[in-house]
Amino acid sequence: MKMKSTILAMLALCIISALAIAPSHASFAPVIYARTDKSAYNPGDSGTLYITVRNQGTQAFTVKNISITYPWFSFVTDHFDGNVTTNGITQAVAGGQNYNTQYSFTVPTDGRVNFLSGSVSIKVGTDINSGTYYTGSAAMAFTLPTYQPLSFTSSTLSIIEIALLGVAVVMLALVYMGITRLPKK
Repeated sequence: MKMKSTILAMLALCIISALAIAPSHASFAPVIYARTDKSAYNPGDSGTLYITVRNQGTQAFTVKNISITYPWFSFVTDHFDGNVTTNGITQAVAGGQNYNTQYSFTVPTDGRVNFLSGSVSIKVGTDINSGTYYTGSAAMAFTLPTYQPLSFTSSTLSIIEIALLGVAVVMLALVYMGITRLPKK
């Protein structure tokens, strides 16, 4: 009998310990997904960045702000360029739900994009624990600019075509003036 009560006491102690270790509150699990609308961009191209904040947890939270830093972020003359911050969003996201948004951007043509690929950094501010930030990123690829050097086919043939069209117009004008001077019978 004493052995049975000892086993039951140990079993009860294990169950109480397991319950004490497991959190009794709901969980937060924001996950940030982001993608661009094109696979690669030329300098000067416009694009759209799509952002999804997904609540993988069981407790609702509120998205307060979103900060985006593009790969061409730098100080230009008198200000920083290549970052966007949107404050005052206050969008509640329940467990298993999403918050979707999109941002437009234009790739600069001034030489700040001097690499083949980069990463857009995304920081989402929430009301979890009085303002926790969660980070995400999206890959962004760039194409190298192509230049066509002057060659015989690109410059000389165009000039010859324009000269021939000019000669044809002059010939047609002479024929028209010659036809109008013919005596009428």
